[in-house]
Amino acid sequence: MNKILIIGGSGVLGSAVVHTLQTERIDFLTGSRNQLKKDSYSTVNQSTEIPWTRVDLVTGEGLPKALIGVDTVLHLASAPGKIGHEFFETVITRNLLSALKQSTVKHLIYSSIVGVDKIQYSYYRAKREAELLIQESQLPYTILRATQFHDLVDAALGKLMSLPIGFIPKKLLDQPIDVGSVAQKLYQLTQTGPQQTIINLGGPQVLDAGTLVKQWMRYRKISKPIIPIPILGSLMKSFARGEHTCPEKAFDSKTWETYLADRYGSR
Repeated sequence: MNKILIIGGSGVLGSAVVHTLQTERIDFLTGSRNQLKKDSYSTVNQSTEIPWTRVDLVTGEGLPKALIGVDTVLHLASAPGKIGHEFFETVITRNLLSALKQSTVKHLIYSSIVGVDKIQYSYYRAKREAELLIQESQLPYTILRATQFHDLVDAALGKLMSLPIGFIPKKLLDQPIDVGSVAQKLYQLTQTGPQQTIINLGGPQVLDAGTLVKQWMRYRKISKPIIPIPILGSLMKSFARGEHTCPEKAFDSKTWETYLADRYGSR
């Protein structure tokens, strides 16, 4: 029996993973500072209790107890910012690795982002630091890097289009992926065992921002002028070069247009 501990079960990805493990009838436990409410999982069967134990990754409180009898840990917890002079991501990953070394866990799976090794952005640097800590730990691991989830792209476009005129860097590239496909891949990795490598997973299409926003406006039934803005700075140039996209595509993922149709209805 493969028992799984999910660290970071309340986020978008964590919710999808919980739903997947429940569907597959896998024995799992979520670890967080506060008990998760059933209604915090939009995709989870609301009549099903979510197994939980208290874990504080910042202090390490509760980790040794949570790891008892666990075979696989899904490290999905993530947040921007720092604790003192270190990235939050670095601190919590180091604390988790320390506890894992004292446990009988056989596999650590870490959720990362495509392009963290190329793009100079503070949150990406934090994710890369966490990756390196895991690789250097000599623990059995697999790192799964994914491209941006549909809902994140959706929210970003909503902010860019919040004014009467939209200002869009049309040449930026993106590869939106369905969060359910990433959750399914993570589940598969729990069954295959540690790979000791980094795996990339992207959506089925690489689209420029101009195409993304055009389809977004059509399904949202929004009509307003769009002013193209130039690609400035190293971050935008990295996105324009497609450094956060990858050749490895999840063809079981919804396309961007299918996501929009499902969320906002027909055109």
